[in-house]
Amino acid sequence: MKATSLSLVLTTLLVAAAPAAAATSHKAPHKAKAARGPTAMHTSSVHSKTTSAPSAAAPTEGAHHAAPVAHAAEHASSHTAKPKPPCLHEPVTVMRGTEQERFTLTRCDGTPLPDAVDRLSILARPESAAKPAAPIQDLVKVHGANVSAGIKRVDPKLLERLQAFADHFSAGQHAITMHVISGYRPTSAGSFHATAQALDFRVDGVRNEELVAFCKTLQDTGCGYYPNSSFIHLDVRSPGTGHVSWIDASGPGEAAHYVSAWPPPPEPAKEGFMDRLAKILPQMPVDEHPATVTALGEAAGNAVARVN
Repeated sequence: MKATSLSLVLTTLLVAAAPAAAATSHKAPHKAKAARGPTAMHTSSVHSKTTSAPSAAAPTEGAHHAAPVAHAAEHASSHTAKPKPPCLHEPVTVMRGTEQERFTLTRCDGTPLPDAVDRLSILARPESAAKPAAPIQDLVKVHGANVSAGIKRVDPKLLERLQAFADHFSAGQHAITMHVISGYRPTSAGSFHATAQALDFRVDGVRNEELVAFCKTLQDTGCGYYPNSSFIHLDVRSPGTGHVSWIDASGPGEAAHYVSAWPPPPEPAKEGFMDRLAKILPQMPVDEHPATVTALGEAAGNAVARVN
């Protein structure tokens, strides 16, 4: 009887507990599994995986996000960074009569600036060509052709030589002013002026003797000294020519008069009448015994003294 009653009680408890267990198992099967702790056999391995996983994933994720950021920063920097300005020499003032321009002739490496070539070409234009009315930026610029009607582009190497003059005579202390007297002359056949390779110029505050002396130090350059004019001549020669120079003592409007030196050597003194007469008269005899003549003169003098 007691056994039967005990069995009945156990059966009742089991039947009552079955639905609750089934409900718990159905609602949170994963939670129960997740709550299960590691055993002593794999505790260290699980811990290692747990701690290393974030550090392994972090660089990958950081690199994934950092690459676009770095690229964007580089892209922005390339657009915002200002280009480095070119190295240029100090500008010089170049005049032609009352016309005046101030511009840089060359870069620091000595190469002429195209704009400077055009500006100098306009100042060095022939007398027959009028100054262009349009700004120089609007002129048609084709290398080797005319800057404008009747205005031929000067040889760029002229600017290299003018820069050498500017560097030498300014010595970095003050800007200089150059005056173009004559440049391109298409009617001067046989001259470097006819090919726009020559300039007649002067520099304020510098004697022409100094200018031509420095000009003679430049290779493949023609240097003309005109002591009776207000300028020197400068032209560009072919490579390997060396130094070429001359002195033209003619004045403005006169025919060329080349001399070997300036100032010219003094002329020999003109002979006087007595000098010319001495050349044509026979040579007078010379007393070869001056002592005897002197003794005779003294004896005669003594005799006269005794008579008196």
